[in-house]
Parts: sequence; structure tokens; C-alpha cells
Amino acid sequence: MNIYAIMLVKNEADIVESVIKDAERWADKIFILDNGSTDGTWEIVQSLKNDIIVPWKQYFGAYHNGLRAEVFNAFRSISKDGDWWCFKLDADEFYVESPRNFLADVPKNCHLVAKKSLDYFISPEDIEEHEFTGNFKSDRDKIKYIHKTCWCEPRFFRYRKNLQWSCEPQNHYPPKIGVLADKYILVKHYQYRSPQQMQKRLDVRNASQAKKAGLAFRHVKETDWHELLKSRDELVFDDGNIETYRALPVRNTIKQGRLKKMLMRILIALRIYDMRMPTSTRTLGGGNSYYTHHHCLPLAA
Repeated sequence: MNIYAIMLVKNEADIVESVIKDAERWADKIFILDNGSTDGTWEIVQSLKNDIIVPWKQYFGAYHNGLRAEVFNAFRSISKDGDWWCFKLDADEFYVESPRNFLADVPKNCHLVAKKSLDYFISPEDIEEHEFTGNFKSDRDKIKYIHKTCWCEPRFFRYRKNLQWSCEPQNHYPPKIGVLADKYILVKHYQYRSPQQMQKRLDVRNASQAKKAGLAFRHVKETDWHELLKSRDELVFDDGNIETYRALPVRNTIKQGRLKKMLMRILIALRIYDMRMPTSTRTLGGGNSYYTHHHCLPLAA
């Protein structure tokens, strides 16, 4: 079993190296697309290049979810049936449990794994007690409170050679993905890491909305980092106990019904579930083979 990860990054210089080095422990390949970073993120990614970490290229167009399909279709030729793809290795997430061990235990008739997100927040009390540097390695120990409920969404899918994933913006992952596993994988999510990072995050997303290019960020209403703080009364202290993480309730559901699961398993077993793959696949740079893109130079800034 191999695990391939798709990572989209933009202006995550404070944390991107930590996330990539953490994922390098369990991923066989990490394919990285930079969506026009201006803070040195892309240069950091390129400096980490090795047999596992693959800085694919920069893309300066508007962000949309279909970009991950672009990466998948460019590199899928190296994958075999039964391999796993982490289709959304976010630049602010760390896995509590080793995905390699977790995925090895997923039943063979399941094809999709969702994360349970431990969402970290900074409180007004944290601002009073600590001086944040804006560097995640220095600030991580100061971020010790988690939202009382967890958000769940898909993160891994099991590869099939006939799996189709088109590049339309609404396609977060292949539409005919298959059966969802019952157990969630735990993820630590540091979307808010320091006042400096929080303000930069808001500025980038609000600027994208102003250009009418950031439909993915239309939910962002805040303009000042203070608006992102949460009182400790709304949070729970991170005691480092995995059982505490597992006990936190989820605030949404993505479960599939038993009948739907049964039907999908039958259709997949009969090899009639997947649509026929298109004769050509659009990618950001043209072409669709691993060997074409693995050795190409990134697009210039």
C-alpha cells in the first residue's frame, strides 16, 4: 500500500515546513501546488524537495477545489488499485494517528476516510499571557485550546484505476468515490496560529473576494484578527490525551446510509460503478504523466 498526498499552499511560510516534514513520515509522495504565494512559502517548499516531497509548480489563478483534481490527474499514473490518496493535505494540519497504520486497518470494502478535526483557537487570555512571534515552531506550545466540537470532512480515498475526478470547482474529490469508513482519523488543525498569521489570512481571503475570484472564501466576514479570538469558555484545554480527542462530539454528519453502502459495494465489485475515463485529462501545464511533471521546472513567479 502506497499513500500519495496532494497539498495546495498559499502564504503559509510560518508553518508549511513543519506540516510537510510531519507528513513525510507517512506519505510515499507529497505533490505540492503553490497558489501564488508571496511570503516565501514556495521557496521553502522547493528547498525541501527530495524523493518524497515533489514541488510541482506555482499557479497564479483563482483558488478552487478542482485544483486538487489537476494534481491527481497529473500523477495518478504511478498509483495502483488499493493505494490511498490524501487528496487534501492542508498546510495547517497534523495527524494525531499515523495514517499509514490507520489506513491499513480500514476494511477492504471501504473507499473513503474522513477526518475529525481538532480545531485550535487563540483566546484573549492567550494574548494577555503570551507574546506570539508569528513563527509556528515558537508559538505552538502557546496554542492549547480546542473547540468543544469537531468538524468532519473526507480526507483519504482508495485508488481505483477507473476512478474519475474532473477539474470542476465543485469537485472536492471524485464524485463516485465509494463507501465511507465508519471511523474518523484524528487531525490537529491550526488555522489560527498568531495575530500576525490571522490578520494575513484575513487580508488574503478578503482581497480574493474583492477581486470576485475567491468564491471559496465567500463565508469570510471578519476583517480584523481580534474577531477570530474565542473565549476559553467556548473551548476545551488540550491535555494531550487521545481519548479526550475521541470523546469530543462532532457538529456535522457525513455518514452514508446502510442501503447506499450496500449498493455501492455491489456496483464496485461488478466494476460497473465508475464512469469511463475521458480520453484526455486537462491539467495546469498540459500532459498527464508523472514523468512529464516530476522533472519539469515550476512556472515562474
